[in-house]
Amino acid sequence: MTDHKAFGERVRFYRKRRGLHQRELGELLNRTEDWVYRVESGRIPVNNVKMLMDLAEALRVHLEDLQGAPTLLDDQGDHKASVPAIRVALMQSRRLSGPLLDDREPPRLERLTFEVGQAWELYQGSAYARLGETLPGLVADARLATFTYTTGLERVQALRQFALAFHLAAVYLRKLGETNLAWTAVDHGDLAASETEDPAVILALRRGVAHVQLGAGMAEQAVNVTTDAVNDLAPGWWQSSPEALSVYGTLYLNGAVAAARMRSRDRVNDHREVAEEMLRKAGEAAALLGGDGNEMWTSFGPANVKIHKLTIALEYEDYQSALDMIPSVRAAGLPVERRARLRLDVARTYGEVGRTDDSADQLKKAFLTAPEQIRAHEFARDLAGRLHKRTRRRDVQELALKLGAIK
Repeated sequence: MTDHKAFGERVRFYRKRRGLHQRELGELLNRTEDWVYRVESGRIPVNNVKMLMDLAEALRVHLEDLQGAPTLLDDQGDHKASVPAIRVALMQSRRLSGPLLDDREPPRLERLTFEVGQAWELYQGSAYARLGETLPGLVADARLATFTYTTGLERVQALRQFALAFHLAAVYLRKLGETNLAWTAVDHGDLAASETEDPAVILALRRGVAHVQLGAGMAEQAVNVTTDAVNDLAPGWWQSSPEALSVYGTLYLNGAVAAARMRSRDRVNDHREVAEEMLRKAGEAAALLGGDGNEMWTSFGPANVKIHKLTIALEYEDYQSALDMIPSVRAAGLPVERRARLRLDVARTYGEVGRTDDSADQLKKAFLTAPEQIRAHEFARDLAGRLHKRTRRRDVQELALKLGAIK
């Protein structure tokens, strides 16, 4: 109902639906009535994830509802990325999955492993429409493999690919705003990962669980999943291989973002200490790794640690620190998704310190790098709308139109 509305109009709609006056909503958020008025009238942005989650909680809506429906597939008129098809593929019951499983031949494990890797590459390449076409069949094949290979090493390999495929489905569904389906996918994947008894797969799926929790506004739970997963590891395991260092370090990067989004106002400094400690541990793993890699599609290494430090500075609205970091943060050689996200965060930083042209240039580069990814991002749309008001540059107007920030 509210997808066509600007962000402030959505806030007003849900506030009125809850029967709150602007003053009452402001009190719930520890903000003034004037602040609520300026948000609803579009005069100030809300581009801090913690505040977005506070707003969603106060208005009793999902974060996705407050941000509006993602638009990453809007321009793919002939795409086959059907959420109903993915939902069917996620079903455990053959009766619920219908002919999707009945008509399929059991996959060879070598082929399934290759296809899971290809699908992760599509995700990291921000090719979301193509990934959407692939996922229903991939998820069905992964489930069929667990029905087919029931003993020995083949069983472990089938469970590993099942877990990694369902992890991918979960992060993709979260981007689509399908939180409930993402929960289903990551829950099934986590159970399969536990059955493998492979610490790397288990850690990867615990990161997936925390990722979905974070998307649902459950930052504290995401932090707990992160610390519990590490505590369950055998001493020293995380140093045992590049794969171990990568999944361990990436888990901590995700946990650091979760800690930065924890919302207890009386414990902000404690949360920041947790975030910084998790960044330190991720940095230690990156230093031992010795360079940037992509083990188990983590994009992990020193560069990704620096990207996350910039992201967390933005979470805390520490724009000067973010600005100071920009010259030293590089994403060359990392997957498209990481390069685009860095450019978006650089654009956000420049936008917050009043460097309008630099912000616009970086946002354009982010869009050119990964149009589906940036079109789907609420912060990108918000920033494009604000830049459009600050400058008469025609390219900024065109970008705002492409991102759906203006009509």
